[in-house]
This record gives sequence, structure tokens and C-alpha cells, in this order.
Amino acid sequence: MLTVVETISLAGDRREQNDDTCGVGVRAAWVIDGATDLHDEPASGAASDAAWIAQGLNRFLTSGVRDHSEAALRATLAAASRALKQAFPLPAGAPGWISPLCSMLFVAETADGIAGIDLGDSRCFARDAASAHEAGGPVGAADRESAFAAKIAQSSPTQSAALYRAPEAISVLRELRAKQNETPEAAVFTLDPRCAEHARFWTIPLARPAHILIATDGFSALVDRYGAYDAGGLVEAALERGLQELGRELRAIEADDSGGAKHPRWKRCDDATAILLRLT
Repeated sequence: MLTVVETISLAGDRREQNDDTCGVGVRAAWVIDGATDLHDEPASGAASDAAWIAQGLNRFLTSGVRDHSEAALRATLAAASRALKQAFPLPAGAPGWISPLCSMLFVAETADGIAGIDLGDSRCFARDAASAHEAGGPVGAADRESAFAAKIAQSSPTQSAALYRAPEAISVLRELRAKQNETPEAAVFTLDPRCAEHARFWTIPLARPAHILIATDGFSALVDRYGAYDAGGLVEAALERGLQELGRELRAIEADDSGGAKHPRWKRCDDATAILLRLT
């Protein structure tokens, strides 16, 4: 049985909306991370188009995904993409980078552990009595982002950890977003149903009892960007200290490096969402 132990979702900036969301279903759970808008006025009428697509996909998954086979999950993602595309009022002639997108990671219980599917950079960490595991996201995504942010920051008058809205970065980010799904290993969930073809499907064998932590990249930064834990250590810390305490630790690391000198990044603080699960 797959059950929820604890959840957390922290806004990167409490003066703005949280573009992350998450959910649970029958023997399944998921996290979704809307990619921050690169335009000022949302086309969707929501607080942000990033929140709109994340919440839309969340509603679609919540409505009932009971077949957790690879084929069925890919079909679900494609159907969600088609439905959201029909609902999104994309202005005529709008550049490709305006179309909203998000990262997502979905896990479900299997007879011998868990199966998952993901698009983007959300992450899964798991631990049983014998070993620790990790899955989700392209390998080295956080390192590549840090290197790119550091390069842009060299010619920017702004601090590197506040680059997302800097003029020096915004044109680069728009160019990257327009080409996001041209590289399958970096593919994300978009309003093009072909994104489902690029989704990574994987399984993790786990001896019961086991624990699983799924997280958006803002929370998995504790492992992938800041190196505060490894995969097994993060799950153990979540069990021993709780997600709220880990959230405080995450924000303390970012406050101590508010300019990004130690950890170059696009934002000082990102939205951070995680679900801790128990498999029995």
C-alpha cells in the first residue's frame, strides 16, 4: 500500500503565486512544477500561465488515473495536453516561448516497488532497508543550469541568483524555452501532445517497508544543487526531521547565498514542493 506521510509546498516568493502543485490518487502520487512565465501579462487569465497549466494537469490526474502501465500513462499525458491546448487562448502569431509548460513526475505502486513517469526536472528519491534509489529528470540538469546562470551573471549587473527577470537573461531564456522539446532528454509537459512520447518511464524495485520522496526541483535542490544530502540521506532526514524542517534548511541555505556566489542559479528561491510516501 502506498500512503502519504507528509506534504509541503513553499512559494519561492510569498508576494506571488506558487506555480507548483501536487496530488495523490489510487496507489499513486505526483508533483507538478509550472515553468515561470517569461511575459508580463498571463494569457490564461490566471495569476500566471505557469500556475494555469500546472493546476490544469493536476485536475486531469486527479480525475482518475487508475491504469499505471507505461502505455496508459503516456496516453493520459497526451490526452491532458490536447485538452489543455484547446482551453488555452494563445494569441494569434504569439512566439513559441509564450505557450505554458511544466515539469511533472508521477509514481504508482507496483507489486515489487514503484513505477514512475516524468517530464522535466522533478525528482524521485526512494529508500528501503537495503538501498537507496533516485530517478527522474535529465542527468546533471541542476549542474547545467548553474553553469549557464554563472555564465550569464558574468556580464550582468544584477546578482546571479536574481537573474530570471534580468534583461541579460530573459532573451536567452525565451530562446531556450521555444526549443525546449527539440531535445528529447530535456522534454517537458507542453500543449503539444507529442511531449508524451518523450516522457521517461522507469521502475524502482523496493522491499517493503520503504519510503519515497517525490519533489519539484526547488526542493530536490537539497540534493542536486546544494549537496546537503544524497538520495538516501534526504529520505532519512524527511522521516526523522520532517519536511517542514527540511524546508527551513533549504531556505536558510539560499538566504546565506542570496547573491548566488556559491550556487549560481536563476532565482534566489524557487517554489519547492515534496510528498513523502510510505510503501507497505
